[in-house]
Amino acid sequence: MREDSEPVPKLPRGPLIRFAGPQVFRILMTIGMLIAVLILARPCGNAMSNFIMGFDNKGSGSAAVKHATAAQQLPGSAGDYVELHPGMTDDEVRQAIEKAKAKAKHAGSAATP
Repeated sequence: MREDSEPVPKLPRGPLIRFAGPQVFRILMTIGMLIAVLILARPCGNAMSNFIMGFDNKGSGSAAVKHATAAQQLPGSAGDYVELHPGMTDDEVRQAIEKAKAKAKHAGSAATP
């Protein structure tokens, strides 16, 4: 084995990452802002949800919408109409109109106690 007269250079050992004062401040501020966003997300989301859901037809100027069941249909719902198709003859249109009038008369008599 041969001996080298030159010593083997050593790698410098020390802290892997060095931060200056302003860099540490920016990192801490960023971490603080992320934590604030995580903490404040739920109350802010709930407040926004309440604000948006406040437009649910409730208020002094509008009537509340009642949901119709299968036995009770609101006027103007799809069950009150008779379908008219293109190409229907005049007699078919008249029959559809008579059917709609009969349905409306029956619904009106059923609604009054």
